[in-house]
Amino acid sequence: MDRFQSLGEVRSMLRRRALLWVSVIALGLVMSLFYTLSLPREYETFATIQIEQPSIQTREGTRGSLNADMLQKLQIVEQRVMARDNLLAIIDKFGLYRNTDLSDLQKVDLLRRAARVQHITDPQLRWRQDISPSALLVSVRMTDPVLAANVANELVNNVLAAEAESRAARVRETLDFFDGEERRIGAAITALEAEIAEFKRQNAVILPGGVESLRLRLADLQEIELEVQRQILSLQDGGQTGAGTVRAQRVARLQEEASLYQVQIAQIEAEIAETPGLEQEFSKLQRELGKLEDQYEAVTVGKAQAEMNQMLEASSQSDSFAVLEEALPPDWPIAPSRKKSLAMGGMLSAAVALTLVFLTEMRSPVIWTRGQLERQLGLRAVAVIPVIETPGQRRARRWLSFAKIGIVLAAATALAGFALRFGR
Repeated sequence: MDRFQSLGEVRSMLRRRALLWVSVIALGLVMSLFYTLSLPREYETFATIQIEQPSIQTREGTRGSLNADMLQKLQIVEQRVMARDNLLAIIDKFGLYRNTDLSDLQKVDLLRRAARVQHITDPQLRWRQDISPSALLVSVRMTDPVLAANVANELVNNVLAAEAESRAARVRETLDFFDGEERRIGAAITALEAEIAEFKRQNAVILPGGVESLRLRLADLQEIELEVQRQILSLQDGGQTGAGTVRAQRVARLQEEASLYQVQIAQIEAEIAETPGLEQEFSKLQRELGKLEDQYEAVTVGKAQAEMNQMLEASSQSDSFAVLEEALPPDWPIAPSRKKSLAMGGMLSAAVALTLVFLTEMRSPVIWTRGQLERQLGLRAVAVIPVIETPGQRRARRWLSFAKIGIVLAAATALAGFALRFGR
């Protein structure tokens, strides 16, 4: 590189090798142009689906919870639309990737990359959790603009159908669930009420006033039994000897009565002793009945809500989707950018041209300037004899330079015309 120590030497080199670098750049631009023209064009089209809010609110909840429900619904709709079976149906309907040897999974993967479903939310309100998406943007990118628009509109129709089906299925499943729960809990309440009635019948002591009645009866029996015992003692302590047999029979009869009273007293005392356990069991049954009744009330409210949603669904007053903008065939491709490709080709051609010029100069043993002579040979030039040209030779050289410049300008103009015509 010691042959080029000044800008003048570089300019002189470029003038000498003008034909080389102009030819390389022109050839590079032509090759870049052909390569750019050979690239397949990609067109992208968009369709917008508006999310209409329900005219009648049937749910109570925070805005954040309602937004979460809406996002979940949108996610379910997107998953159904981008399901493999649905995409395969679209591929078969429009004959996508027909002339390829791709498998169904590969075709589905290509279509998933080409199609997208995005939420549209106000950018200034994205930080708020209570803001729901206001629309869905369906975009499709393909090499055929008409086919891209058709696929986008088909996806829009699938989104609408999937959303309506999902909403109807959700309402139907909710109503079926509450119907089943209502029947189940109602049957459980009926069975438990029958069990409580049977429990009351078998254990009347737990009824209001039952324990007091037993205690009064116990006191009466204890008083009667005590009176019988006094009579027995009175007969055993007094009386004539001649009447012993009669007295003994009467004592035996009174003792038998006292035994019967004692048995009844023991039974009543046992019933009174069992009363706390029976009351606990009865309270447990009552609590279970109360829980079932609360569940039944909640199920009734939920069923009424589901029936209201079904009515709103039938009258089209619930949240739904509507096509705001259909997809149209785009007029201009989005890729590849042919101007950028030509610019990159031009820069690469210029770099290759300069490299070839420098390599050619480095391989050439010709010394063109006094500085090169002094650097290459280490000798100082005594005199420099310029090339002496005749006026005709000078004019011919100038015309040749002008011709080269004209060729370069003409080639640049032609290539610029191609770029403007076939560019993006």
